[in-house]
Amino acid sequence: MTEILYYDHPIVTECSAEVISCAQKDGGFLIVLSRSPIFPEGGGQLADGGSIFTGEKCAKILDCQTVGGVQVHFTDAPFEVGERVCVRLDLEKRLDHAEQHTGEHILSGLASKLFSAKNVGFHMAEDYCTIDLDLPFEREQLEMLELEANKAVRANFKIHTEITDGEDAAGRTLRKRAEKAVGEVRIVYIDHGKVDSCTCCGTHLDATGMVGSIRITDAQHYKGGTRLFFACGGRAARLNVEEHAALTELARRYSTSRGELPNAIKKQMEEIASLKAELKAKSRLIAEGHAKRLMDTAQERGGARVIFEAFEELGANDIKLICDELAKRAEEEGLNFTALLFAVSEDGTEYRMACSRGAGLNMKELCTAVNAALMGKGGGSPVFAQGKSERRLDEGTAEALKKYLLSAMGS
Repeated sequence: MTEILYYDHPIVTECSAEVISCAQKDGGFLIVLSRSPIFPEGGGQLADGGSIFTGEKCAKILDCQTVGGVQVHFTDAPFEVGERVCVRLDLEKRLDHAEQHTGEHILSGLASKLFSAKNVGFHMAEDYCTIDLDLPFEREQLEMLELEANKAVRANFKIHTEITDGEDAAGRTLRKRAEKAVGEVRIVYIDHGKVDSCTCCGTHLDATGMVGSIRITDAQHYKGGTRLFFACGGRAARLNVEEHAALTELARRYSTSRGELPNAIKKQMEEIASLKAELKAKSRLIAEGHAKRLMDTAQERGGARVIFEAFEELGANDIKLICDELAKRAEEEGLNFTALLFAVSEDGTEYRMACSRGAGLNMKELCTAVNAALMGKGGGSPVFAQGKSERRLDEGTAEALKKYLLSAMGS
């Protein structure tokens, strides 16, 4: 059995140990030690990092898990059974995990005390942390929770743990308890339970002030409750720097202050919406003009007007609008038509095709033929289809497709 040091001696960052066993697996090595300061993954917290070394070699600890009650270190190099080694903790990684886990306790404890919300899930990753609460939260409640959490941080409340058994733990007033725990039960208290009290196997800081700050970075509705994304300590500090830099750059681009940035963005969005509406109206007028010209000058085949046109000054949305206008005019005037339109650019070719229901040609089948000619991709329905190709439509291919369309429409 490994003597664990991360509870009774949390400040120990290095120790000597004996290699009890070493086995190769999945390109790495599973090592059991006589003692270790490395915390194994558990309680929602990631495993510590670190290294095992002697004077001659060093192995990186890639992971640490408890398997069948035994603490196993997964490393990138082996050691001999019985060999004396040094085990060194990655202190920066431990501090990061402890900051996040302590912050989680503060948020969960206050969410319970302020809003009677239960923590039903906690996940820590290397770049984000989440808490799942069983109640939906409004923006104002999230703001209050974040402010109260940081007030608890500034108050620098004491954090302490007590070791007891399941029977004793069952009789205590706790926010959350491990109902199936057997043997020793570890309870974490923040400010003697005024902020939080729950059973937990993770590593924590000695006082709330060591967390530094707590940021709720996002909130999503999840299974009838709320999933909070948060960052604490060093992660929160880095996030503050990144967001401050981003806001400063945006404010400069908008020639305003960071505080006035939301109003500047809102104003720009309103201007863009107005310009889009104006552009849409003008695009519709242009499409109407092209549709009238194309319909009036179209060749007749099989009782339908056949339209074939390639545009270099229009885009995919424009030729779609022309197809819509052609269909609208055909319906109003009782005409049959088939249209194959191209928008040609440096990036390739977009194509749209449309017909009236009595035109006698399936647009889905026509699209298949165009795909083959241009090595493109697309599809659609019997009356409308679309596609695109990275190839530019050249004169030879255009002429061949036009002949194909006229032939398919009959005499």
